[in-house]
Amino acid sequence: MPVVFVHGAGSQGSVWERVVPLPGKRRFILVDLPGHGFSSFRPCPSIEEYRECLLKFFDEISLERPVLVGHSMGGAIAIKTAAVSDLSALILVGTGGKLGVNPKLLKALREDFPGAVRTMARWSVLKGSPEELLLAGEEDLFRAGQTVLLQDMENCDSYSGEEDLSRIFCPTLVVCGREDVMTPLPLSEHLAERIPGARLEVIGECGHTVQWEKPDELKQAISSFLDETGL
Repeated sequence: MPVVFVHGAGSQGSVWERVVPLPGKRRFILVDLPGHGFSSFRPCPSIEEYRECLLKFFDEISLERPVLVGHSMGGAIAIKTAAVSDLSALILVGTGGKLGVNPKLLKALREDFPGAVRTMARWSVLKGSPEELLLAGEEDLFRAGQTVLLQDMENCDSYSGEEDLSRIFCPTLVVCGREDVMTPLPLSEHLAERIPGARLEVIGECGHTVQWEKPDELKQAISSFLDETGL
């Protein structure tokens, strides 16, 4: 059963490299969304358009009923996808039914991109995290560039998946770092309450970028969930 990983705003598929491969020789695909990583396309102007690109990609490679894993903005895309597509399972990491962005951050992304990147990198990890994690986060965001990162954050700010949650019926795991300040724990708790049958996994001493900060714990949570689901 293929497991498709979708990255968050201003990131790329390689952000998941500490989590894969998964046990059990499961196939996995690390997606570069349009405008990100090695993709040659322009970034999309909405979460819904990113969903349509993802669905088109599934059709192009004849991928049926994948397991879909999404982090942050990628989680928003995954929610939109799960509401209209038949998935084997859904795994949402550090995301929510809404992803409102601080207006001061949006202003900084327009007017002081380096400063905004440093702020986002600092907010994305647990306070007191090793310097290399902060630098890796900054590098990831700088690589995306101002145009892509600003578009993604505006997409997050205007997104709402609230109307989609009750239409998700595949097995669902919701994962959140306990100290996440970008998408705080109550957002994940809300997802677990609203999505039928969803299960919540909280990872302690961890911020927003679970796949970097606690990759082994995230890998274990995903693998255990898939084992229990029979996938």
